[in-house]
Amino acid sequence: MKNHLFAIDEKILNASQEALSMCSEHFSELEKIKEYQQQKMLKAFQKYHVSEAMFSGSTGYGYDDRGRDTLDMIYADVFDAEDAIARHNFVSGTHTLTVALFGMLRPNDLMLCVTGTPYDTIQPVIGITKASGMGSLKDFGVTYSEVSLKDDGTVDFDAIKEAVREKHPKMVYIQRSKGYALRPSLRNSEIKAIVDAVREYDRDTIIMLDNCYGEFVEWESPLSLGVDIMAGSMIKNPGGGIAPTGGYIAGRADLVELCSYRLTTPGTGRELGCTLNVLREMYMGAFNAPIAAIEAVKTAVFASALFELLGFSVEPDYRTARGDIIDVITLGSEEKMCAFCRGIQAGSPIDSFVSPTPAPMPGYDSDVIMAAGAFTLGSSIEISADGPLREPYAVYLQGGLSFNTSKVSVMLAAQEVMRNDL
Repeated sequence: MKNHLFAIDEKILNASQEALSMCSEHFSELEKIKEYQQQKMLKAFQKYHVSEAMFSGSTGYGYDDRGRDTLDMIYADVFDAEDAIARHNFVSGTHTLTVALFGMLRPNDLMLCVTGTPYDTIQPVIGITKASGMGSLKDFGVTYSEVSLKDDGTVDFDAIKEAVREKHPKMVYIQRSKGYALRPSLRNSEIKAIVDAVREYDRDTIIMLDNCYGEFVEWESPLSLGVDIMAGSMIKNPGGGIAPTGGYIAGRADLVELCSYRLTTPGTGRELGCTLNVLREMYMGAFNAPIAAIEAVKTAVFASALFELLGFSVEPDYRTARGDIIDVITLGSEEKMCAFCRGIQAGSPIDSFVSPTPAPMPGYDSDVIMAAGAFTLGSSIEISADGPLREPYAVYLQGGLSFNTSKVSVMLAAQEVMRNDL
């Protein structure tokens, strides 16, 4: 392949061509998933008669906002849910999950996380860290327990069964993605196995899934596999790189209703909430979401293949079917982490001239470096890379609205990491 537009070393170009060849079979399967999910989204738009009139938005209380309410139905439809709320009011994935947790849990309820300790920003919400007096679940009398993962990072199904049999928690909580851990992200098959393990001993506990980064990357929705309710951020997969903010909660209708009372107020719930001027972008984002999600997965698969060729440890490898859009590349040093992020930033459409540097970040216990040349601030469905500067110095790569451009970012990151060896 000729490349006259970017100054990429011939060794990286050759390795990239080899990586593309290695990925071809996986890419073919991903294209099939993308086509199915796109058609499913199109069918939902047609089913609910989406029209130009729905994009105008509302002000004030937002009563009778047809565009808002129809968007809810579309997300419910494509996620195989009884109901959903999709709102720009959610400021992040953590906020969306927080609304869901506070909506469903009550004093003396037990929340049991079965995928080890959740990631950094949700810990203060639960009351695990730095949360005394801040209004955490713990402050409101909700208790917490967890089932550790096995030493290899996989789910301990026997321990889950024992914990559910002994404790009968109000909620079993599943975190699909790895956060800043090295464990594998969960695929639908593992989520279904967790559901089956829980239901063997408790038919009533609420099974909740943190589905961030996992939407549209597999054939099925977790809700069709027995999950009761799930939530995620619209500046990740389900916003398609177009929604400027927001999140969704989808699942059982009675549970979604409880969550809506925490989003606004008990008694008013989803009936309130104006949409201002964001509905057009939210509809466009939903429609584009299956494309963006699979382009991001292709970027991750390619990065795994390339960095494996270059001698680095990657998780998952390029052969492995994915449950989300995230790659973990263990680089072994702070210097190489910073080099990787410089390369991703240099290949980004926005702020490509900026050099990322480590800095403290709220919710994290060490400095974090982040490359994010995105149209939407913090959007991780767009090409981005980040990680805490702590051993084993692993960088987390996610996103990529277009594989053809994201591939350039990954190649530039490889070149920066390998600069002394070229």
